[in-house]
Amino acid sequence: MIRRREKSSETDSFINIYKKIHTEKKTTGLARVVAGLLGILFLLSSMAIPVSAAQPADESGKVYLILVDKLSIYDISPQSTPHLTRLIDNGAVGLASNRTLRGRNNMDTSITMGAGNIGRVYGNGIMAYNHDEYVTERRQNARDLYRKSTGFDPGMSSCLLVNLPEIYIGMEKEKVTTLPGAMGEVLRLNNHPVCVLGNGDNSEQHLRAGVVVAMDSRGQVPLGDVGPDTILNNPTSFLSRETNYNHLLQQIDIYNDQADLFVVDLSDLARLDVEANTVFPMIAEQEKQKRLSLIDNFVHQIEKNMNPTRDNLLVVSLSPAREQIGNKNLFTPVIAYGEGIERGFLTSSATRRDYVVANTDIAPTVLKYFGLNDQTGTMIGRPFITTPADGNNLQAAQDLCSLTSTVNRLRVPLIKGYVVLQIIIILLALASIFWLKEISRFVEMAIVALVAFPLVLLPLGKLPAGPDWMYMLVAIAATIFISWALMRLFQGNAFTSFFALSLGTVVLLSFDLLTGTSMIQSSVLGYDPMAGARYYGIGNEYMGILLGSTIATAAIFYERFKGRSGLLLVALLFAFESYLIASPYLGANSGGMLAGPFAFLVTFLLLGEVRMRPRTVLAALGVAVLILASVAFYDMTRSVELQTHIGRAANQIASGGWTQGLIIIMRKLAMNLKLIRYTIWSWVFIVILLVLALLVYRPVGAMAQLRQERPYIVKGFGGIITGALVALAVNDSGIVAASTTSIYLVVPLLILMLQWHKRIFNLTERLLDSPDQGEAADENGA
Repeated sequence: MIRRREKSSETDSFINIYKKIHTEKKTTGLARVVAGLLGILFLLSSMAIPVSAAQPADESGKVYLILVDKLSIYDISPQSTPHLTRLIDNGAVGLASNRTLRGRNNMDTSITMGAGNIGRVYGNGIMAYNHDEYVTERRQNARDLYRKSTGFDPGMSSCLLVNLPEIYIGMEKEKVTTLPGAMGEVLRLNNHPVCVLGNGDNSEQHLRAGVVVAMDSRGQVPLGDVGPDTILNNPTSFLSRETNYNHLLQQIDIYNDQADLFVVDLSDLARLDVEANTVFPMIAEQEKQKRLSLIDNFVHQIEKNMNPTRDNLLVVSLSPAREQIGNKNLFTPVIAYGEGIERGFLTSSATRRDYVVANTDIAPTVLKYFGLNDQTGTMIGRPFITTPADGNNLQAAQDLCSLTSTVNRLRVPLIKGYVVLQIIIILLALASIFWLKEISRFVEMAIVALVAFPLVLLPLGKLPAGPDWMYMLVAIAATIFISWALMRLFQGNAFTSFFALSLGTVVLLSFDLLTGTSMIQSSVLGYDPMAGARYYGIGNEYMGILLGSTIATAAIFYERFKGRSGLLLVALLFAFESYLIASPYLGANSGGMLAGPFAFLVTFLLLGEVRMRPRTVLAALGVAVLILASVAFYDMTRSVELQTHIGRAANQIASGGWTQGLIIIMRKLAMNLKLIRYTIWSWVFIVILLVLALLVYRPVGAMAQLRQERPYIVKGFGGIITGALVALAVNDSGIVAASTTSIYLVVPLLILMLQWHKRIFNLTERLLDSPDQGEAADENGA
């Protein structure tokens, strides 16, 4: 039987409050900010949001969302948590990234989870209470404080977020469209009551994270208990407080006929994470096993009382524990069981990766169960997708977690080491050109190694699991061997070795893009799914490498096979690589979608001897923009489940207008400026720019002779510079893409300068060794 849902009668109250505040003559500046933001958000969410007609077929179906903060995928085992393990065997397991606007703490992740979009809390954190609870620091009960703080009537709501204005004011300054409490707001509009139970209060802070997961956009939860009755003081434990599991189970029974969604906060592992440093590690581990057993038994009780053919059970960890953060393991486990959940693993259209979901996917998943969509239009997450899979899915999730955390641990030493070596080798090359001629052979091989290293890092993650030092040793040894072998194969010709490496990089990256990017995903030069910024396609590091190596390969090829046929092959290569970078099915890189075609087209025109007038450059830019618009339009018209972040962004702009587009642009610009200030890639990019500026003028006549002898190589340099600058301007981590692209500019330039200098030096020696030629040279000079 389908239940009818009627729109909440509180819409008029929001409108009246909004009008009253904005017509008040003596409103303070702060009140105007709060009134404007809350009024607009609530007006939109209450008036403009249509009520969904789709509802669950069975009116008694429920969702139990169990929050187990600090739970790790490694904590789950048949020995420690037999019931959770059995849920995974009969349901699905996934690993959630925990991206927020700030850190990976339980407060920021909880507000992000409830909003379905990245968010954070501010100065006072989460001030959530039962409506009749006394707020000591404000000397009044929560109901009165909430009414005075927000101007809203709490009505019969059981739990309230009294510092809601603080969060809204803070969020207004962020370059996001996040609506705190979006999940609860949609459920409220469709009359699906929510119940929140439990708290995470500990010896250091008052914490009710479950409230911001369950609340609506007014900061209200209609049912529940987050007060002192949900915790105990246990004299047998060193923990200051512990969850009152029996009370929570009793409350679930009480509210069972009233609530459709239960959000239950089990925070004993979080309390242990805070207080474990006060006892010996052995005692802390014993306490942890005890807490895991209690949590496991609690979940088992929920499982026994639910109907798996009708209800859903989601077990989610809010944030990683300190130990896991130290190991660079930022994934948190997600377990799904019940109606519509097949045995297998979780993914979503937001991540498009096996076993990986985002914390922003949880709110859309809950809404989907109730037959609802994101009626606020603010969520970036997508509902979970269950992929059937046999075998040990828990072990597979743990293996993926281990591999990803290993890559994260290796990323800092390998990338920092690589960037520092780039700077050192570039400076040594300059020293060899101007002063230290005797080190030129060593320097040439070292320069070649700069291009070999990104190629070596691509398949490195496919090695069998081992200690971190083994990966670093293999990376260094393989780079040295490949560089030495190529120099030996090509009889010391560093430029030919560079061409071979560039061609190999293009081929291997193209192959990986065509076959699912498994190498990019497991490379330290790839992207970090734990961070949640990118999950699929090609990241900006390898996008820049593919862009630079493709142009370098094409220029060197055309120098050897110039003519119409050669130019046609270059055009086909550029078109193919543009497709790989831009395709929503393959690279899905929005910045590369503009930088790639534009740089390729400029390079093609330069190689074709087309004069680069301003009109020509604008036409090339127009073609690139047209490609970007076409791909975005195609992606946005696909079904929601198939859209990439490009299509979703296009839809946000289409629905929100240019204001939404400006928010996206400003967010990307802010991220790029932040990275320029803090990333080590900025240093190598600055060094490359300074080296280019120097080599244009010194040695005197060298660049002019290079343009005369190798004109197509120099034109390729122009294309690479174009790609680097466009990538810098349009990517949210443009400095990274610009730096990796520029490697394929500075390396061949230094090699050619070293070869030119070596040729001049040898010619000078021959002239000095031959008196007749020397005298002739002197006469000619005179």
